[in-house]
Amino acid sequence: MHRNRHTSLLLVLCVTLITLAACGSDESATPTPPAPTTANTSNPTPQVTVFAGSVLTPTAVLNSPISPVGATPVVTGAAPVPAPIQAAPATLAPSPTPQPTPTLPPHPPEAIRGINVADSDPGNIAPLKDLGFTWVQTFLPPTVSLEPFKVLYRATLGDAVSGTQEDIDQFAAVIEGVAKQNGQFIDAYSIGNEVNLSREWAGQQPNPVLYAKLLAVAYARIKTYDPTAIVVSAGIAPTGGDGPGSMDDIAYAKAMLDAGAGNAMDAYGFHPYGFAYAPQQDPSDGQARNGLTFRRAELHRQLMEQYGMGDKKMWATEFGWLIEPAEENMTCSWPDLDWQKVSREQQAQYVVQAFDYAKLNWPWMEHMFLWNYDFSRSPLYPEACEQMKWFSMLDEQGNPRPLVHALRKVS
Repeated sequence: MHRNRHTSLLLVLCVTLITLAACGSDESATPTPPAPTTANTSNPTPQVTVFAGSVLTPTAVLNSPISPVGATPVVTGAAPVPAPIQAAPATLAPSPTPQPTPTLPPHPPEAIRGINVADSDPGNIAPLKDLGFTWVQTFLPPTVSLEPFKVLYRATLGDAVSGTQEDIDQFAAVIEGVAKQNGQFIDAYSIGNEVNLSREWAGQQPNPVLYAKLLAVAYARIKTYDPTAIVVSAGIAPTGGDGPGSMDDIAYAKAMLDAGAGNAMDAYGFHPYGFAYAPQQDPSDGQARNGLTFRRAELHRQLMEQYGMGDKKMWATEFGWLIEPAEENMTCSWPDLDWQKVSREQQAQYVVQAFDYAKLNWPWMEHMFLWNYDFSRSPLYPEACEQMKWFSMLDEQGNPRPLVHALRKVS
């Protein structure tokens, strides 16, 4: 009995050895373990991450990596990439194929007129109703109803421009708090301001990819508490090219949209200032410096259509003309702004013409917020030559400038 058991064991051992030998002769049957994946550190030149087109959803933008302000975004190789994101070469993706422009309805006569206010106290802004204004932009969240006006609140990006997760979380919490506590008095939110300027990035290089992420963060938090609120992207400053502390407005807008910002806004913000020119001035005729005219908004509208955003409106969250202080017996000079100064009467004419031009020619321009009503007498700006005072409808004593009378005539 024991001999039979030993015999059986011997037979099993032989069969096993034969099987192992046969398997060992087939190299394809044993897969080679994959080599470990590591980030490429041999090349010191960072690779730029660019997201092609406007294919990102807000969720995809929220999950995308962020680079600190002033740094070039890098591809980390081993990092997982959300499905909607496609890495592009180190240059910006080509403009998408233009989409058919939808037919937009004409403006109701009262729809387009808005204004920026320093003091949003209901008593202070009450005279604006008789001047035909229907919207006001505020810089602090309103704590009471400002009816009959609708309210655009401009939210600051704060420390989130650092790109750190801690600062972004704090930014998200602030936005959420405003939506929860003050949302009943706010109709629309403008997220950030002139984000193609270094001064809005703590002096660092403007970062359109990071801005796209911050916009998506704000969009998600606001819509959670008020799905009907309108989210407007930051009004881009017209620069007409790169310069010290600034990025070309068209290039910035393209990079922002390539990073998916178009899917985290209900309206597109731009600042079509008039500079030294009448509102009818064509930016492409070579007469205007760097194409900086009120109608530069048309170039941004073309960009919106190229990116398939023809069904969305533009909001001019700031526009206006700088008056000559000498007309009020003041001597003020600003090296970068002196060329833009116009007379008080010209300011009045140009603002009225700008509202009319937009109503007649721009069905895609939903609201235009004049810069400004009363910064001239704000205690926050005591310096008499503070340039914001010289865009105002009121002088430092609160007296109406010619613009007030011109608007009253057409209201």
